[in-house]
Amino acid sequence: MLNALLFTKTNIMATSTAKTSTDKKAYDPEEIKVRRINFSFSKENPRFYYKNNPFSTHFINVLHIVFPTGERFFVNSVLKHQKSITEDKLKKQVRNFCGQEGIHSSMHERFWNILKANGYNIQGFEEHIDRVLHKIVAKIEVEGTRINNIDLAATVCLEHFTALFGHALFAHVETQPEVVPPDMAELFLWHAAEEIEHKNVAYDVFQKVDEGEHRKRVVMMPIVTALLYFYLSVGTIMLMYQDRKHLELTKLPKQFFDFATGLFSDLHSDLIKEYFSFFKKDFHPSELNDYHYAENFFKDKAYA
Repeated sequence: MLNALLFTKTNIMATSTAKTSTDKKAYDPEEIKVRRINFSFSKENPRFYYKNNPFSTHFINVLHIVFPTGERFFVNSVLKHQKSITEDKLKKQVRNFCGQEGIHSSMHERFWNILKANGYNIQGFEEHIDRVLHKIVAKIEVEGTRINNIDLAATVCLEHFTALFGHALFAHVETQPEVVPPDMAELFLWHAAEEIEHKNVAYDVFQKVDEGEHRKRVVMMPIVTALLYFYLSVGTIMLMYQDRKHLELTKLPKQFFDFATGLFSDLHSDLIKEYFSFFKKDFHPSELNDYHYAENFFKDKAYA
């Protein structure tokens, strides 16, 4: 879900496998749909598939590693409160949010086979992320105090990130060159579109179950932001180190510069204003009305 993966409109359409059905229902962003999808990845893709740049490639690889356990964490933090949700509409949205996130998790986890086939050892890093989220963050609660719902607050913060990354990806999709393999492009575009679709759900649940939600999310967002980029950086460095025999040392300074000024900076150029909107007391994810990105992406998909 990110501007890092910039593709041409032609590339998006080329990965579509079917034309729009004439009797397809009109797109409704509030009707979150669980799409049973089946991605596979070519083993013939280059080792450094993003512009032959190891920094950029491994930044994306780390996303593949952290997404599965992150998505499971999101699902668990929302499901804990399903008995407190009385509105039928939100109940259905929660079910479908969990369905979408579950499929995101399994599809990104498939890419682990490619990483392992290329000789990367990702198990220790993935298990550490899992422990941090499920054994530490999910367990933070002090009975009788407002130190509760920390996992849901963290989920709301991270869902804001994923929705913004999805927005940035689609905002640039027609203006950037094709830089990743089509199978990878389709995966991230599909994921980005569904993140835009369900961006309200965790937030709406949080508002229902936590009276101090504004104070809590304002405190949590800087912490979540710091931890997110810390682990993305650690994971990238880890994979770079494992790849040391495949790196050309003389090219590393320029490759890092290209990463920092290209993929990494583009990722954030459109996000700063929307990131800080999260701190407003009356904030709601739907303020950024970008559902048309998801609608346009799915209209030609057989699985939509």
